[in-house]
Amino acid sequence: MAATSDFAAKAVVFWRWWSGELAQLLPDRLAASTRVPVLCFADGDLVLVEPRAAVGSEARVAISTLEPSVARAAVRDLLVSAGETRSFARLRLRADQVLVRRVTMPAATEENLPQVVAFEMDRLTPFRGDDVYHDERVLSRDPANAQIVVQLAVARREVVDAAVNAARDLGVNVRGVLVPENAAPGAAGLDVLPSEQREGRDNPNDRLIRRAMWGVVAVLLLMALLLPAWQKREAAIGLLPVLAKAETDAKASDTLARELERRVADYNYLLTKKHATPSLAFIEELSRLLPDNTWVQQFDIKTAGKGREVQITGETPSSSKLIEILEQSTLLQNAAPRGAVTRASQPGFERFVIAAEARQRPLPELRPAAELAAIAPPPPPQPIAMPALPPAQAKSDEGDDLPHEDGTKVAAPAKAPVPALVVPVAPPPAPAQAEVQGPPTRPLAERQAEEKAQRDALRQRIFERARRAEEQRRAAQGAGK
Repeated sequence: MAATSDFAAKAVVFWRWWSGELAQLLPDRLAASTRVPVLCFADGDLVLVEPRAAVGSEARVAISTLEPSVARAAVRDLLVSAGETRSFARLRLRADQVLVRRVTMPAATEENLPQVVAFEMDRLTPFRGDDVYHDERVLSRDPANAQIVVQLAVARREVVDAAVNAARDLGVNVRGVLVPENAAPGAAGLDVLPSEQREGRDNPNDRLIRRAMWGVVAVLLLMALLLPAWQKREAAIGLLPVLAKAETDAKASDTLARELERRVADYNYLLTKKHATPSLAFIEELSRLLPDNTWVQQFDIKTAGKGREVQITGETPSSSKLIEILEQSTLLQNAAPRGAVTRASQPGFERFVIAAEARQRPLPELRPAAELAAIAPPPPPQPIAMPALPPAQAKSDEGDDLPHEDGTKVAAPAKAPVPALVVPVAPPPAPAQAEVQGPPTRPLAERQAEEKAQRDALRQRIFERARRAEEQRRAAQGAGK
């Protein structure tokens, strides 16, 4: 609460300073309409104290020597000459009519300073609170000691009421009673007239103009707040069809891309399988590269992304050297250890897990479809007729007479004629077709026999390697004992 009151007091001081500075910058013709004139009673005359530049230094009305009606007209003309057409004015007391002093009070009283000053008036001044009008202003604050310095202005009620009544008899709408500047340093601007006694009657036209101006300000402020939001909303609504079309096109493109990928995968399935490195080749490659003192316990081939990964687990004297050895492979690349290297069951051996990527085999060179279409298909095979049998063989094949039970001969039934044997023989391949198909393939039995021999040789090598490793292990255990 103290911080809020401190901010409010600073805001009031700033507003007074700012409005005063702006009023001084305005031309006299406009400044007169924004500043209320200040009047003072001196030696039976009503003197215009401010503004001086508008009417000169001798702006006064001798109200003591004039009839009341004439004095009222003269005062009204004086205010009009000062730029005030509504008869608004403020009065200024003399220095001997006001008591101004500085008092120190607790900082907690700043929130309700007018009430506290009225309650402590008999202690702060020689007067009672019911006998005077007062106004106060905070000059400085001392947060360390929790105190404030207050400028206090006090005027007797009968003096203020007499001046206000005299001004109102002359047709002046009193808006305040000011403290003179020469009363005390920094006392200018203090107004001892209570706010409920200040007259602020405006004519209907002024109130209508003021309300209209406030309405225009409110409309302009509302437009300034809502117009950018409305423009952004219209721009967003205009972009919705474009966004919907882009989203539809993106979905269609994504669908086409997935369909294309699926068809390409289906089309290249057999080709990929044909040119993929077989698992047996990896086993043979590892058997060739790994040293004799390395024991492989587990061999895995996994699919990693678009390629394959070979992972081996086993025991070896130095697992770091295996990475350099595997980098020399023509089938594997990017060998790296997986997990931590631990001590194996055998003395001087380490347990390792190493993974390496399988190299992609290059696909055969693709040929244009137009070139393949230009190759003529081979002609269909022509049947070859077997030569006819000799007449003697044909006669013997017709059948002989068979003996009957009673000794007579019965003619055997003639055999059906044997049709000519037709063997399809393919013509020799054309030169162009031979270039497309490549070298002639070997018989299936020969290829199967060769593959069987390779597998047997590989098994034999693995068996020999395992036997040697087992002998080394037993020798190492015997040496340890």
